[in-house]
Amino acid sequence: MRFFKSLRAILRLIGLGGSLMLFVFYYRLRCIFKKHTIERGFRLRRAWVNLAFRILNLHIVEKKGNIPDQSCLYVINHRNLIDPVIIAYLTDTYFLAKSEIESYPFLGRGAAMTGVVYVDRDAKNSRTAARRKLYETMLNGLNMAVYPEGTTGTEETTINFHKGSFDEAAKLQYPVVPIAQEFKNKSDLWIQPSLIKQFMIQFGKSRTEVKVEIHSPLISDNPTYLMRESRRLIDQSLKEMHVGWHQVWGLETIPSSKL
Repeated sequence: MRFFKSLRAILRLIGLGGSLMLFVFYYRLRCIFKKHTIERGFRLRRAWVNLAFRILNLHIVEKKGNIPDQSCLYVINHRNLIDPVIIAYLTDTYFLAKSEIESYPFLGRGAAMTGVVYVDRDAKNSRTAARRKLYETMLNGLNMAVYPEGTTGTEETTINFHKGSFDEAAKLQYPVVPIAQEFKNKSDLWIQPSLIKQFMIQFGKSRTEVKVEIHSPLISDNPTYLMRESRRLIDQSLKEMHVGWHQVWGLETIPSSKL
């Protein structure tokens, strides 16, 4: 059983990596003849994300609420390495990412073409740079997605939010949309120090289920209110999602064979 799970995860990893390289190569080839635009970049990303859902056998089994028509700052709880795939499936939005990713073959350039904004997080002024990029993106009336916990959480509800993104949204009174997302299985919690090992454990199982709730936009010039209310709404959604469903927090007893 363990062998087949490992084989399944390896094949999925190859499928994701290979398809990503092909998509980026094809798009860069087309850009020789037709100028790159972010709209075309988002279309490329949507096509690859839809394929990734099939490769990973990923299913959104419950979705509450809708993506607003207006541009927003999406604030999302952070569970594991494929969280950005979920929001990218739901809407076109920009992301902040570490600048070192830009040097990765295929991935770095491909990500930049499809809405990723790079920030040097190792620099002394990294937080200031990230906030400036965030502010500029919102000032241009564009969607931006952030994970205010700053790292993946393995608790029943969120861990402490960083206030920086809410400060920038409050300056512009930019709509803040809290989004809660939860995965069903214990193996979906990022508890492994190695990204590859985590992928092998998470995607060795046949199917991955996720629930999503999109809340109504919050608008205020008070960043503390935006942060606290976003966290309250996300935590409330997570608790409701867990009931009778989540493998760790939703069931009174968990068969050892399921862990």
